[in-house]
Amino acid sequence: MFQLATLYGQIAARVRPPVAIVLGSPQQAAELVSLCPAGDVTCFQLDLHQAGRLEEELHLIGRSANVETRPDLWDLPGLYQTVLFPIAMHGERELKLDLLEQALPIMKSKGLLIALSAYDRDQLLPKALKKLFGKLHELPYTRDGGVFWCAKEKEKPRRRHELRFHARLGEGPSHSFLTRPGVFSYGRMDDGARALLEVASIQPGDAVLDLGCGVGTNGVLAADRAGLDAVITFVDSNVRSIVLAEENARTNCLTRFSCLATSTMDGLPPGSFDVILANPPYYAASSIAKMFIERSATLLREGGRFYLVTKQVEQVAPMLVDVFGDVDAFENRGYTVLEAQAGGDS
Repeated sequence: MFQLATLYGQIAARVRPPVAIVLGSPQQAAELVSLCPAGDVTCFQLDLHQAGRLEEELHLIGRSANVETRPDLWDLPGLYQTVLFPIAMHGERELKLDLLEQALPIMKSKGLLIALSAYDRDQLLPKALKKLFGKLHELPYTRDGGVFWCAKEKEKPRRRHELRFHARLGEGPSHSFLTRPGVFSYGRMDDGARALLEVASIQPGDAVLDLGCGVGTNGVLAADRAGLDAVITFVDSNVRSIVLAEENARTNCLTRFSCLATSTMDGLPPGSFDVILANPPYYAASSIAKMFIERSATLLREGGRFYLVTKQVEQVAPMLVDVFGDVDAFENRGYTVLEAQAGGDS
């Protein structure tokens, strides 16, 4: 169990406002806010859904903080005397490295980066922090994890951790996609996305919604069939994903596309889409899939097609039946692709 309060207690005397808290779950970030000294506290998140949950957690404990959802940590306003980074187990390695590097530009001179690690022997942080800061301080490990801190002595050139991959469907053209840590499909095309596109029927001129778009692979590859001048809309709650989807749409010559960062699907015009492609995250215990399904029913034109790829078919399929009525299921690449049509029997 990640005992943040115990780890923070070992370093509390060194924490000085203004403070930036980098990611962490909504519960972890809210707990750190409650532990910080009075003063300016900013919480950085990449995802609007997580940011909304953090706001709820802060309300529950009666604390306030600036919750900022930005594509990059260095997009935060101002400079900070202390940057707190809770490092949970099993998080994405490249995202941790990316944000450790991005912490430097937002720190004041002599400011501290404090990492609170859930690992009882962290194999990543000591090496990475020494490389970035030159000098590392650490406390003896306990059963609760490890504590590391470094002071900013000088600036370093900014760089982004980026990977590019190429993808195509069948005999279609190859497309290049720029990806970054912290987004869906980092470094490769997701097998579920490929399974979804191989099943989906997309006709020339179809208006397509890429729902939970990640870096935009579904929308870009759908445009091969819909046409480069077809209307393609990219939607995701991760603001870094939206930046990448826009870049990839432009790089791959889409001409009529739009990108929307939202956790609620608000702002999408009803009855505007012929095809919706949905690839909901599995970690959300079907809650996001449920929202995708219910909101999509209002967004499709009469006869429009909704496609959702999942490995949780027993949980998700009944939701589609409740909303759309008739549902078809296709097994492909170890996934189930569910298809429903607007205006079907209910």
